[in-house]
Amino acid sequence: MRLHCIFIACFVLFALCSLANSEAAQGPDKCCFSFSNVRIPVKQVAAYHITHLECRGRGIIFVTNVGKEICTDLNEKWVQRLKNMVDARNLKETETSTEKSV
Repeated sequence: MRLHCIFIACFVLFALCSLANSEAAQGPDKCCFSFSNVRIPVKQVAAYHITHLECRGRGIIFVTNVGKEICTDLNEKWVQRLKNMVDARNLKETETSTEKSV
């Protein structure tokens, strides 16, 4: 019986360690450690994504049409305007493609 209890205790310990490692692996994919001040024309932006909450410097990473990623400060007004313009363009493109498929 005692060997059985030791086995169960080891199994539970292994399961807890595996869970802790999997949670740590789900951290941020990309973080910004410095921000660009160069304003990016909206026609050059293909997409963007906001950095993870666990990143020290919260920012927006703009992806250009040629695949270059540019970190920008989330709190800058020009960054917010650019984000809104990209959102509006994507919404318009989505609505246009939906109308064509109907």
